[in-house]
Amino acid sequence: MRATVVIDVAPAPERAPAEKRLPPPQVRRLLVVCSTPFDVTFALGGVIAAFAAAGTAVQIVCLTHGRRPDPGTRRRLDRATELLQAARLLGAQEATLLDHRAGHLHTNPPETLASELRSVAGPVDAVLTVDAGAPGAHPDHVQAMRAAQHAAATLHCPLYGWTRPSVAAGATSGTIAVDSDRVRQQAAIACHGTPAADDPVHALVDLGQPRDYLTLL
Repeated sequence: MRATVVIDVAPAPERAPAEKRLPPPQVRRLLVVCSTPFDVTFALGGVIAAFAAAGTAVQIVCLTHGRRPDPGTRRRLDRATELLQAARLLGAQEATLLDHRAGHLHTNPPETLASELRSVAGPVDAVLTVDAGAPGAHPDHVQAMRAAQHAAATLHCPLYGWTRPSVAAGATSGTIAVDSDRVRQQAAIACHGTPAADDPVHALVDLGQPRDYLTLL
């Protein structure tokens, strides 16, 4: 299922002149790879909005619809609609929702997933995903990261990993701080319901922080 969204978002509020802004890396075309739509909003939403506000053309690809089993099509259609609404609010130009089974991404080789990513994405200059290199990362996040790594290597472009502030604080080098747009992120989060209590996205979220952190993977 693939759909294109048109950018139509309110301008970000102006910051005080004395405040030093930390913009995202300069990228013309960014591919965002996530395991579920919740990762797009709860985890990466603030930095996606920051890239879009800086003029980056953002494409989002989610590998699964989410964790709950869905024997029919209703929930899948709802998730697709929610993702498109959220992507529009974040300023993304395109969002694609693939139909892999949540919790079973490990059954798909990273090379196969990367091939799917390249088949649905247009030209890109960088890739963004959740950095799942820390111990205890959810297997779906790990497999999405591996797929993003293969895609970035094939496309010969940098791969940015979104990482939690606690992990970034322990990094010795290579961490990029970005001022995030929490207003747009909260609006995007409101497009869908609350994740299940055991959803792995809960371990990633800290909306009280004004900045997000990226690492080069």
